[in-house]
Amino acid sequence: MSIIHVNQIRTHILKKFDGLLDLSDLVAAPIQQKENFQLSRSLAAYAVQYLAQTDFQSAAESVTDGADDNGIDAIFVDEREKTLYLVQSKWIHNGQGEPDSGEIKKFIAGIKDLFNNRFERFNSKIDRKKDQIRKILLDPYSKYIVVLIYTGVNPLSSHSKRDFDDLLDEINDAGEILSVKIMTQSQIHSSLTAGIAGEPIVADIGIKSWGRIENPYTAYYGQFNAMQVFELWKNHQNKLFTRNLRSFIGDTDVNNEMRETIEKNPDHFWYYNNGITIISKRIKKSVSGGSEDFGLFRCEDLHVVNGAQTVSTIGRVGEKSPEKLREVYVPLRIISLEHSDEPFGDIITKTNNRQNRIENRDFVNLDPEQTRICDELKLDGIEYNVMRTESFVPSTTSFDVVESTTALACAYTKVSIVVQLKREIGRLWEDINKPPYKELFNPSVSGMYIWRCVRVQRKIDKELEKISKDSSLSGRDAGIAIHGNRLIAAMVFLKMESKKFSDFSFDYDAITTDVNVSNFTIQYFTILKDFIELKYENAIIPTLFKNLSKCKNLFQLCTDVNYDEHQKMMSEYRQKEQEKLRQMYDLIEHQKESSDQILKKPFEEF
Repeated sequence: MSIIHVNQIRTHILKKFDGLLDLSDLVAAPIQQKENFQLSRSLAAYAVQYLAQTDFQSAAESVTDGADDNGIDAIFVDEREKTLYLVQSKWIHNGQGEPDSGEIKKFIAGIKDLFNNRFERFNSKIDRKKDQIRKILLDPYSKYIVVLIYTGVNPLSSHSKRDFDDLLDEINDAGEILSVKIMTQSQIHSSLTAGIAGEPIVADIGIKSWGRIENPYTAYYGQFNAMQVFELWKNHQNKLFTRNLRSFIGDTDVNNEMRETIEKNPDHFWYYNNGITIISKRIKKSVSGGSEDFGLFRCEDLHVVNGAQTVSTIGRVGEKSPEKLREVYVPLRIISLEHSDEPFGDIITKTNNRQNRIENRDFVNLDPEQTRICDELKLDGIEYNVMRTESFVPSTTSFDVVESTTALACAYTKVSIVVQLKREIGRLWEDINKPPYKELFNPSVSGMYIWRCVRVQRKIDKELEKISKDSSLSGRDAGIAIHGNRLIAAMVFLKMESKKFSDFSFDYDAITTDVNVSNFTIQYFTILKDFIELKYENAIIPTLFKNLSKCKNLFQLCTDVNYDEHQKMMSEYRQKEQEKLRQMYDLIEHQKESSDQILKKPFEEF
């Protein structure tokens, strides 16, 4: 049946993307070749439209297929969901087989180039998207979805699967920010026949220990097993959240805590979790399952309007270890819109997402040390804002707890804390009664010391921003200035003997001048860039600085050398490398000349 399915997929995607795709580079191409490209591009656009739940025009505009696409056929930045989709599509006419392993390797190499800001290796279609791509790569809460879609029935070969596994291990060594989605012919066809690309979601929801509210509107509530949550997420993914104000936002401290509860205390999950709210156009109770304690409800036109983080976190756990979900239950309520007026569903959505989420930062307010620091700084005319508020704006006489934590973490010069700062600052506030929080905020830390660290941190950040915008730097090197900012700051603080900042006899103003901070920042950026070239040439920059062992090694290497000696050493190293390269080319040229001489000999001489 595979050829029938291929033809059905072909008819559907050509119809949906007719007239929307850019085919201007194929004007002179033969008809058959043009059709192949159109099918492949339509398939890439469909992957974006289906997975990101975007409109067909936006999906068509995401297509980057063409010469010098570096293996990436579509790139879509979902700014609302902070998600970057990277797609490779392969149209297999007979429906048999799988993509060539060489194409998979090219795709993965292109992904790494993209993460390393090597836009010079891509075509103009991708270059036009570079500002969007850079922005999402800089966002610590962004996530990346790598998609391979093809019309063959065969699963990936073990070699190609291993290549994707290696990519996942490399990118996710400091947290799960990247996922891989493989869509074969059967999955593509299922997505069409199930109506996922446009039809309302219809699902049977089983509720344990259920109850009912009848007035003024019908609603049901109770316990929802996480295995059902996983099935719902697996079958419908982002379409579940089309009426929500946001979907999954990545590895936040709250989502990590949810995952940890699932793994360590599954029977406690119901008590800890706020639950899921679903609205449905119509709800029909189907069966009691032989017990009044259990009810099965058919929900038509279903939407998750609150609890997207819970659904997505459970979904991601289920992808790897579904057995961990069997004992997990989630608070659930489903609300029927059948007899409500039209705006009621929108009002439910807005009000259910209006509550402010408590973050680890908010617990810092409970620490008496923060009150002491505030009082000390007030005497010097400095405002220190601990409570989270959107109205606060830092100035020359004010800063907040995010700045203080960042500066103290870098000034403490302990690489594990610096790496945690880069991974997720919220983890540093997780428990105000023990390290790492207590290492940064304790009775020995004065308000003056913190304010001094913050001012130096601001100077370092300002200099690194200038470096990152230097047009003479490659995209990868600019990425080092951006993503390595905290490690570089720790080096500068160490050089400036930040431990002495709390000493009144220390000549702080003379040591921390703009010139000194600028010079030290430039020097350590240069040294770090060189050692990455030597030790981690193929590392992906955005994730390199979230890897503790590599950062420890780089910090030790960079702080153990003298800048002038290092520059001399690197100059000699590069001269030797250039000489090796010249000798290699001379050898190749010599071998070519010898080969030419041999070919010119008369046949009789052989």
